[in-house]
Amino acid sequence: MKRNSHLFTRSTWALLVLGMLYFGLNSCDFSPPEHSRVAQAERGKAHYDKYCSSCHGPDGKGLQIDSLERQPANLTYLTRNYESNEFPVLAVARMIDGRKLSKSHQDRDMPLWGDVFAQEELMDESQIKGRLAELIAYLMTIQEG
Repeated sequence: MKRNSHLFTRSTWALLVLGMLYFGLNSCDFSPPEHSRVAQAERGKAHYDKYCSSCHGPDGKGLQIDSLERQPANLTYLTRNYESNEFPVLAVARMIDGRKLSKSHQDRDMPLWGDVFAQEELMDESQIKGRLAELIAYLMTIQEG
C-alpha cells in the first residue's frame, strides 16, 4: 500500500504542475510590450491600412490612380532614396503631418494628416506625434534594398 500512495502523490503533483502550466500559459500575454518597436509597428500597420493603403497600396508600392496629378510614392524606397541610406524619420514625419510644410509643398493630393488627426480624430499634439511614430515604425519595416 505504501507504494501506491507514493505513486498517487507523484501523479497528483504531476497533474498539479500540468494544471498550473496550462492555466499559467493561457493567461500569459505573448504580445509585444506596448512601447516596443514591434508593438508600434503593429499599430502603425493598422493606421496604414486605414489611412494610407487606398493610395499607396497594401504593400506600400503605390497604386496607379488616374485621377491624381502625381502618383503616390513607393513607400518601400524611402531609405534607398536618401544619400545616408538611413530611414529619413524627420522628413517622413513632416511629409505625413503636412502642417509645417511650406505652402508650395502643401499643394499635393495627399491629405495633411496632422490636420485630419487633430480635427476629425480630436487628437492633441502628443497623440498626433504618437500616431506618426507608429506609422513610421511600420514604414521602417517595409523598406527594400
